[in-house]
Parts: sequence; structure tokens; C-alpha cells
Amino acid sequence: MQDSGTELRDICVVGAGVLGLCAARELAVRGHQVTLLDAEAPFAGASHRSFAWINANNKPPHAYHRLNVEGMAEHDRLQKELHGTWFHRSGAVLAATEGSPGQRADLLGNRLDRLRREQYPVEPVTLADLEDLEPVVRWRDFLPDGTTALYFPGEGYLDADLFAAGLLNDLASHGVTVQQGRVTHIDSTRDNARVILDDGTALTPDAVVVAAGAASRGFGLPVADLSVPGERTHSFLGLTVPTDVPLGRVVVSDRVNVRPRHDGRLWVQLPPVEHRVAEASDPAALPALLDEIRHIMEIELATVFGTAVPVARVELSARSLPEDGLPLVGFTDPHRRIYALVSHSGMTLSALLGRLVAEEVAGEPGGRGAQGDRETAGDLLGPFRPGRPGGADPAPATPFIGRQ
Repeated sequence: MQDSGTELRDICVVGAGVLGLCAARELAVRGHQVTLLDAEAPFAGASHRSFAWINANNKPPHAYHRLNVEGMAEHDRLQKELHGTWFHRSGAVLAATEGSPGQRADLLGNRLDRLRREQYPVEPVTLADLEDLEPVVRWRDFLPDGTTALYFPGEGYLDADLFAAGLLNDLASHGVTVQQGRVTHIDSTRDNARVILDDGTALTPDAVVVAAGAASRGFGLPVADLSVPGERTHSFLGLTVPTDVPLGRVVVSDRVNVRPRHDGRLWVQLPPVEHRVAEASDPAALPALLDEIRHIMEIELATVFGTAVPVARVELSARSLPEDGLPLVGFTDPHRRIYALVSHSGMTLSALLGRLVAEEVAGEPGGRGAQGDRETAGDLLGPFRPGRPGGADPAPATPFIGRQ
């Protein structure tokens, strides 16, 4: 329920991806009038094409790591509140297979040391441990001799389609449905925001939340350009047919990333072929490229599991990526009517950012975090405000292993 001292407000949310849906839902729960717009349909963009590994193991600096840890806990809260079945704290394995033994040890050792300093749940595991954790994986064919890996017992994955359905159902119960509309212009005055659609319709809500993902670039936010595919912004994501392969956890490595799904399918990525996303700049070549990647995925899955696992489709997935890699969350105008909400790691952060955005837009003082400590939206979001120094400077691509 809305705080008694908070005035009801008319809020427009632009974008019905995972961040927009969560923000709209939190605003509606607080009793606000919400207009939810999307240029296509709910979850039609990056949210529809996500590996959805819910984690915080490679999210420096500390403020971003803390935000992701809170994001994981917030998913527990929201799933309980909505009686959902989409968030699975299955645990995740991170293995290094490429490079010399020393290079692999350094990669895992550095991450282990950093996460222990953060008091993040992590365990080094041996080959024998891996065979106990995930016996379906042919680890001895998959990993070099003597390889160790890291296990994150608190991590897991999100069934994004079930999550979207749960959010949309709850929004509908509050009288909010997604309206199709392509926004071409947003500005503000002291009294209200102004949202112009491509058919000439003009909306004048009290405030607008811009959660349009990569399209937020068109509204002046420093978000990576997706017009030319590249490794920093694009990825290949495969989905298998339903299979009886009993994978229980997320497995991530520099060779293959694979995780279960609620319907018996598996999501799969292949880091060694990621550089080939650049070939997708030729639309005519894309169908043949995706079919070739599909075939390579099937070969790799057969090696990993020792049985054929057909891949039903491969998609070219584009990321909603702020230029410096960190979230853009906060008001962008002097009138405090236009609020930006764009982030990579959107699946991990969605439940938390939805609540924090609703608190800030509604002018609430904030409450207890999902972990139980008292932190306001400002405490958690302070380092991620739009207009921060260096926020428009493109960050270099990071190694694919554990990048999500």
C-alpha cells in the first residue's frame, strides 16, 4: 500500500521489458495511476533473449556487487509475494578450460579471493566434487587434468517467460495492461512530463520512467549502439528441444554455458564462437550463420553430456548496455520528472530496481532492503546516477567467462 503521506501520481513507464514491468508493478501496488507503453510487445527485446543467470560473482566494483547481491535476495521476496515458481537458487559452477594451468588457476584464484573479501558464498571444487554436483556432465572429457572450479551455492537462474507472465498477471489485477506505442520524444516542465508517440498522441503524466533498454539511447542516455553487432553488445543464444538430460545447475565456462529451463529445454551459449556475431552485420548472411552456430552447439552439447541434444533455434541476442557497463538509474532533468532505468544484468537486478525506482519516483523515504538492513534507494543507487563522470565512456569488452 502507498504511504499515507505520499500524493497519488500519474506515472508513464516506457518499455515493457523486465525492468519496465517490475517498475510498473511496484508503482501500481503503491496505488499510482500507471500507463505502460512498449513499441512492440512485453518482453519483445533483450528480456526475451536472456540467459538469465542470477548472480553477483563478477560484478565489480563493490557498489555494483552489493546491488546485485541485494537483487538476488529481492527475487526471493517478490517470488514469495506473487506465489511464483520462476526463480531457482540451483547453484552455479564456474570452470576455466582454456589457457595454461597457471592461467586458469590465476583466473579462478583471483575471483575466489575477491569474493571471499566480499563475504560472498563461494567454494573451490575439485573434479570429483563436480562429478558429485552434476553427474550428467562428462567432466573428464570437458575439463583439463587437474582443473578446479568454483561453486556458487546461492546463485541460480530465472525462467523469464514465467516471470513475465507473473508480472503481467499481477499488473492486470491492478488495472494495468501494456499499450502498444512508439515514443518519439520525451521532455518535461515544472508541472509534468510530456511523452509524444509516433501517431501524434501526447501524454502529460506527472513523471515518466524510461525503461526502453537500448532504445533509451534515442532519448539522450549513454547506452551502447546496437546497430552494428559486436562481442561487447551481442551474443548467440541457443534453446534446445525438450530433453531428459537431468542438468540441475547453471554451468558456465570459457567453453560452454548451459542451464536448465522449466520445460525440460536447455539454454546454451558458446564463448568460442562469440566473435562471429560481427558476421551478423550482413542481414542476408544471418540465417546461414545462425544455422551453423546451431550445428556447433549440438556438437558441443554432445561432448558435454555424451548424448545428442538437438538445438531448436539460435537467436542473435543484443544487450541493453550502458556505455560504461554500469546501471543508469535516476532523474535526468532539473524538474525531476524524467527517470532513467537502464541496466545490463537486468534479470538479476529487475526485482530490486523495480522497488527502488518506485520508491524514488513516489518520493518515499525507503525501507528495509531484501537482506534486512535499512538502506534507502539513494544508498544503493547513488553511484549509478545518469550524468556521472565517465558514464558516457565505452568500457572495454570483458572476458566472456562469467560476464553475465
